Amino acid sequence: MRMRFRHLAGTLAFGLILPLTALAESALPRVMVWTAYGTGAAGYAQAAALGGLLKHEEGSNIRILPGRNDVSRMIPLKNGRADYCLCGIASYFGQEGIFLFNRPTWGPQPIRMVLASQGTQSFGLAAAADTGLDSPSDLRGQSIIFIRGADSINMITTAILAYANLTWDDVRRVDAAGTNEAIEAIINGHADVMPMSTRTPLMERIASSPRGINWLDMPNETEEEQAAWARAQQVIPYYLPQLETRGAGVSESNPWQGGGYALPILVTNANRDDEEVYALTRFVDEHYDDFKSLAPGAEGWELSRQVFDWVMPYHEGAIRYFREAGVWTDEHQAHNDALLQRQAILLNAWAEYLPQASEDDFAMGWMRTRAQALSAEGFDPGFRRN
Repeated sequence: MRMRFRHLAGTLAFGLILPLTALAESALPRVMVWTAYGTGAAGYAQAAALGGLLKHEEGSNIRILPGRNDVSRMIPLKNGRADYCLCGIASYFGQEGIFLFNRPTWGPQPIRMVLASQGTQSFGLAAAADTGLDSPSDLRGQSIIFIRGADSINMITTAILAYANLTWDDVRRVDAAGTNEAIEAIINGHADVMPMSTRTPLMERIASSPRGINWLDMPNETEEEQAAWARAQQVIPYYLPQLETRGAGVSESNPWQGGGYALPILVTNANRDDEEVYALTRFVDEHYDDFKSLAPGAEGWELSRQVFDWVMPYHEGAIRYFREAGVWTDEHQAHNDALLQRQAILLNAWAEYLPQASEDDFAMGWMRTRAQALSAEGFDPGFRRN
């Protein structure tokens, strides 16, 4: 997602000419290093906007390290060069040690959430409207795009197929090198369905083409629909039901019952100072009214939007503020404790697996090992591909 920075740049420049108001007793350091999406992306804009507010109000600066991809954003956090990562769902993949993090130099990471932009991105399957496809149950035998090298987006397709009790064996897979090629395949009739976000501007090309666009509905109301969602979440546990009213082919008068997840997600490591994380969480909440209009998607950082029983544990410093704000319950704490236990199981399994792993079967061997370790302790390993 890209945006123009004219109004944001003015706001930040204003902040730079004002005197610093940092208090000696502030737990926020004078400089924090964050990794984020590349310049021009909404995640970068959010980090820059928050940095301007912090500089003006607290005299604390954010130094942003833009990363071109998931791994480049996570490496500085892993090696201690960055304090925080304003990441995508790859932060969860890092916690789980899967996909690009399923390699000897990575493995499960001790990730802790601070806050996230919740409810501002929806992801699902877009069908050419002329196919008449309305529901995932209509997908049997249909041609569906598989974007090479895009694990996170292809797993959305796998999850939606599971919603309908289908697998990739039930559809015709059409490979594409990237989003643009996938869109061309839909427009030209070489494929009929593709996974993407409703708010990706490129999807307007399909919506304005002669074929038109229609997003496959995934309701979550009846017992049968809720069971369907449970199957989808066995594939990608972070995928949540969401009603979308913005994007290509979607509006207030034509909403879409789909799914989504937080983007971006502010994470840090488990050893980050509690007082610092508490102060940062408090600052974002207390300055939300100023922050929300400075960058696209910033409205998702509102405290009332946070999902406290999601897939990654929160940092103790953030939890302390949530408790003070009256939004953290005993149930949330129990869920968080279970997530910490899950992380410990993964870290222990990795420590045992790594010394004796086979180079020829490393990735699949780890997936088997993590699944066995989690299942033995009553946890769902997730990421079922079939």
